[in-house]
Amino acid sequence: MRDSENNNNGMPMDTTSLPDTEQPQSRTVSKDRDTISLEQRLRKRRLGMSFASYTVTFTVVLFFCYQQMIPLRVAGHFALFSLVVNAGLWLLIHSNINLRFRDPSMTALQMIICQWPALWVMFFLEAGQARAIFLLITIVPALYGILALNVRNFILVSIGFLIQYSALHLALWLYRPQVMNTELELIQSFAFVLVLAEVALIGGFISGLRGKLRLRNRELKNAMGRIQELVNIDELTGIYNRRRIFQVLNEESNRYRRAPGAFSVGILDVDFFKQINDTHGHQAGDKILRQLASSVTADLRVIDSFGRYGGEEFLLILPQTTLAGAEIKAERIRSSIETLRFDDLPADISITVSIGLAEFQAGETTDDTLARADKALYQAKESGRNRVISAVNSQTDEA
Repeated sequence: MRDSENNNNGMPMDTTSLPDTEQPQSRTVSKDRDTISLEQRLRKRRLGMSFASYTVTFTVVLFFCYQQMIPLRVAGHFALFSLVVNAGLWLLIHSNINLRFRDPSMTALQMIICQWPALWVMFFLEAGQARAIFLLITIVPALYGILALNVRNFILVSIGFLIQYSALHLALWLYRPQVMNTELELIQSFAFVLVLAEVALIGGFISGLRGKLRLRNRELKNAMGRIQELVNIDELTGIYNRRRIFQVLNEESNRYRRAPGAFSVGILDVDFFKQINDTHGHQAGDKILRQLASSVTADLRVIDSFGRYGGEEFLLILPQTTLAGAEIKAERIRSSIETLRFDDLPADISITVSIGLAEFQAGETTDDTLARADKALYQAKESGRNRVISAVNSQTDEA
C-alpha cells in the first residue's frame, strides 16, 4: 500500500522554468513589440485628430481671406505648414524615431509647433480685435495638453506660449508698428497670461488626479495578482495547488483534442513520509516538501507544470512529451531528489520518491490517464519504492 498522507491539506502550484530555452524572453519581446505597435497606431490616430483640428482653424483663416483681412497667400502658407508639420510628425511615428524621445507622443512639441501658423496669420491681421479672436485658437492646444502633461511640463509649454506670443509683438513692433494699439495689446497680453495660468492650474489638478489614479490602478493590479496567487498557489510549497494543476491538466487535454500531440503525466509520492513526520516532526516534513518542490520545478521546462496533488503526492504535467520522454525526465527528477540533503534529518538519511507515469491517449478522459498513472505509482511502491514505473497504454491493454 501507499504511505499515508500527512495532515497538510494544501495542494499543487507551478513553477516552470527551463534552462537553455529562449521561450520566456521571446514571448516578452513579442509582447513588447505588439504593445509598441498598438501604441504607435494610437499615436497616428491622434495625429489624424490633430490634423482635423487644423482644418477647423483653416476655415477661420479662409473667412479672414473672404473678409479681405489677410492676403490669400497667408491662407496658403497656413495650409502648407499644416501639411508639412503633420506629415513630418507622421513620418517620425511611422519610422519609430519618436520612440527615442523622452515623450514618444511628442505632446509638448506639437503644442508648441501648432502655434506657429496661428501666429503667422495674426502677424498679417491689422485689427487688434481680430488678433484677439484668433488668439483664442492658440489656447486649444493647451487644453489637449491637460490630459497628457505633468505640471512641470505644462508650465514649460505655457512659458513657451508666452515667449512665442511676445515674439509676435516684437515682430509687429519692428515691422508693422502702425497696426499696434498699445493699450489693447497690453490688455490682450494680460488676458492671455491669465488664461494660461488658469489652464495650467486646471492641468496641474487633473495631472495630480491622473497620478493618483495610476497609483490606485497599480495597487489594484498588485492586489489582483496576489489574489490570483492565493487562488492558484499552494501556501506550503509555493507550487500549483490541486485546483490549478487540474485546470492545467484539463487545458492540455482540450489542446490535445484540438491538435493531437503527445503529453504525459506523472504522480510523484514521497517514500515513507509518514514515518518521517512521526520521527522528526511535521515541521521537518514541511521543509522536506518545500525543498523537494523547489528542486523539481528548477529542472522543468517553461511549458511543464508541477503541483501538489494531496499531502505528500505531487502531479507532474509534461506537454509535448511521449511516455519515453517522460521516463527520462522522471528518472532525472527521482535521481536528483535522492541526492538532496535536509538540515532537519541525519546526514545518512535520504529522501526518495516513487513516480507513476502515463501518456494521455485518444478516447480517454483525464481521470482515466490519472488512474493509469496512479496504478503505475502503486506498482512502484510495491516493487520497493524509489523508482519510476510507466503505465501500459490503454490501446495496448485492449490488444
